[in-house]
Amino acid sequence: MPARDGGGARFPGGGTGAAAGRAAAAARCRRRPRGRDRRGGQQRLRGGRPVAGSGSWQFPFPGWVYLVGGGPGDPGLLTARARRLLEGAEVIVFDPGLEGCLRSVAAPTAQRVAVTGEGAGEGADATVPASGAGTVVAAGLVASRLARWVREGLRVVRLYRGDPATSPAARDEARRLVAAGVPFLVVPGVPSGAGSIPGVALEPPLSGLRVLVTRAAEQAGELAEAIRLLGGEPVEAPLIAIRPVTEAGELDEYLRDGGHGWWAFTSVNAVRAVAHRLQALGLDARALAGARLAAVGEATRAELARLGLRADLVPREFTGEHLWSALAAEIVPGERVVWPRGDRADTAPAERLRGRGADLRAPVAYRTVLQPQEARAAREELLAGRLDVLTFASPSAVEAFVEGVGRDVTARCLDPRQAPRPVGQRPRVVCIGPRSAERARRLGLPVDRVPAQYTAAGLVSALVEQGTAQGGE
Repeated sequence: MPARDGGGARFPGGGTGAAAGRAAAAARCRRRPRGRDRRGGQQRLRGGRPVAGSGSWQFPFPGWVYLVGGGPGDPGLLTARARRLLEGAEVIVFDPGLEGCLRSVAAPTAQRVAVTGEGAGEGADATVPASGAGTVVAAGLVASRLARWVREGLRVVRLYRGDPATSPAARDEARRLVAAGVPFLVVPGVPSGAGSIPGVALEPPLSGLRVLVTRAAEQAGELAEAIRLLGGEPVEAPLIAIRPVTEAGELDEYLRDGGHGWWAFTSVNAVRAVAHRLQALGLDARALAGARLAAVGEATRAELARLGLRADLVPREFTGEHLWSALAAEIVPGERVVWPRGDRADTAPAERLRGRGADLRAPVAYRTVLQPQEARAAREELLAGRLDVLTFASPSAVEAFVEGVGRDVTARCLDPRQAPRPVGQRPRVVCIGPRSAERARRLGLPVDRVPAQYTAAGLVSALVEQGTAQGGE
């Protein structure tokens, strides 16, 4: 039997136990030139051990396979050891349902291999994830592939759903590794049924629902984590990306002279873009100390607070329309209002400020880049009927979705005349606010819910309401 992490490991023909493990590992290390990685390049050392960034410090024993428990698929439930191994792995062979762990932890350069067929881990089905693993391998061939890759000098992790100790696939693959003469170490994981209490029926509100998350990668984590905590499975497709502007001369000019008038922030992205330019200019939040600040909602207010800035105005309803209305009532003729905005922002609603005599300046602070290519995986999921809810947090994400999925697939799978699940077959569509909903309807998508609060938290509440409705119909 394989040993647990922290104890001995199995060595074919060499006995078991930590001493045997250290001896075999030392023998392998002696065959490799000291201070060089397997590619012949010099390792970066600190205190006699490789630095985290070289990738190999997480793998203390070259030539081993690491059999790692991935838990129920929630990245927050990975052990610290599992996270370190995934961060440094060059090849990760994983069970279906663990894609979220890889997106959150694994290095982007790691080769990801999905297991398909019988025995694909504890509690997992045998379907191949459509989210794209790069390649797949049949369950019966996993052990031979692990042996081949580790002999090639690659850092290899086999990631199981649940705990390897209770996985029939792990036991079978461990026996095959022993027969092949390949040593391995077992890293425990949270059982896939964790979170339940025996004898008590506790059904999370989003249990069994697969939810498409289309926010930018740096903003999707919070929403995806909330979906997991509520029992759902987020399917992440970052359909937009936020990029800094290459020419920021106008914004920089206002920041150097930012201590008067109003600054209007209509998104968290705008706050972060301003923070980026302040740092580039060698300034800090004190540059805006004499100005008054308006924030479109609670998330934007919180982002300002992280910079040490307090919002003087937040509208009761978190939309740009309400922000401009509230600000129009505050300004005096001739007062300057700086609005750092995205390049795709609609400037028409802000024009009312000029009607009140304001000196409106609207420098572009960041660019919103559509990434329709990220919708390819979502397209396959949609065609296969494996998506229960689609979420959109911006009009740009709606545009990228329709462009990437294709209008023909959109019309076929998201016909507004069809009833949503569970009565009908199409997924439900939830938009974060009226602007996203308007764009969705204009592009032919149905809109089943817009939350009362136009925030990520409101979007989660709307998902819970949808989940409850699906369970009760």
